[in-house]
Amino acid sequence: MSPFLPTQQDRSVVIERCYASAYDALMSGNDDAANRLFMAMALMAPRDERAWIGMAVVRERRGEVPAAAGLYGIGATLARHPAWCHLGRARNLALLGKTRMANLSFDAAEMASDDPLLLNAIAQERGVS
Repeated sequence: MSPFLPTQQDRSVVIERCYASAYDALMSGNDDAANRLFMAMALMAPRDERAWIGMAVVRERRGEVPAAAGLYGIGATLARHPAWCHLGRARNLALLGKTRMANLSFDAAEMASDDPLLLNAIAQERGVS
């Protein structure tokens, strides 16, 4: 391997640092910086659901519900662990009045995980939709 090409370990470190910076920006309310960092992360690691969730959360904060639903949908398609993306998509589809599609996404979230925290969140969200 060339000494100029990053190793998988180097890539993982960069991705984790990018996520940490994006999360910090998101939590401090700097949505523009968070969005840019989550976008960079999605380019480096498109199968990492955290990038798609982060970009979708920024859209939710801005009231851009269709865009949030779309980003969660991309994450649900690409991510290795898509359950939380399915839940976010379902929540936003419900807000758009697309109940049938929302219920299908809720079902997909339930099938994708046995995490009690996620299952509880799904139950709570289903009560809203």
